Amino acid sequence: METRAVDLWTIPLTRECPTHLSADELARANRFRFEEDRIRWIRARSSLRVILASYEGGDPAALVFRYAKHGKPALLSASSIEFNLSHAGDWAMVAVAQAVPVGVDIERLRANVDMAALLRRLGETDLPQTEQELYQVWTRREARTKAEGGPLFTRPADDTCAIDVAAPPGYSASVALAGYQPGKVSVKVE
Repeated sequence: METRAVDLWTIPLTRECPTHLSADELARANRFRFEEDRIRWIRARSSLRVILASYEGGDPAALVFRYAKHGKPALLSASSIEFNLSHAGDWAMVAVAQAVPVGVDIERLRANVDMAALLRRLGETDLPQTEQELYQVWTRREARTKAEGGPLFTRPADDTCAIDVAAPPGYSASVALAGYQPGKVSVKVE
């Protein structure tokens, strides 16, 4: 299978950053029940805008998004940039690829979550035993689903390929491409 390059940005959500949100994003942020969650969401979304503006040029706040049926975002412009955002706990990841649907997932390992039961509900079988490995199976599945822009309970196509990527301690992460194997993954820190 042909490979394609992916840029992968890791973003600490504990660090302040300038806010670059649209009116609808601000409205969404204001619906968060907990202030800490609202702040993290704003930082993740603002960082996404800064990263995409570095590829597109221009003002991060001026970017306009459209959303597919299951919520996958894309730039409204006729850009060849494909991207995806995931955030959990204190970290976010943004994956960027050229003209190839991309998905990324990062998850914080939590001992109080029965990950094996969740994976079985999704139809995953032959599961590993360790918590870290179970989370890797989960992030690969979610990254594949996000690359395709489909619902989580629909099994991704066999040609949507995911690989595990380096994540901060206590986290698990994967990136996926629809129709291609992720090749060179350039890891960047925002």
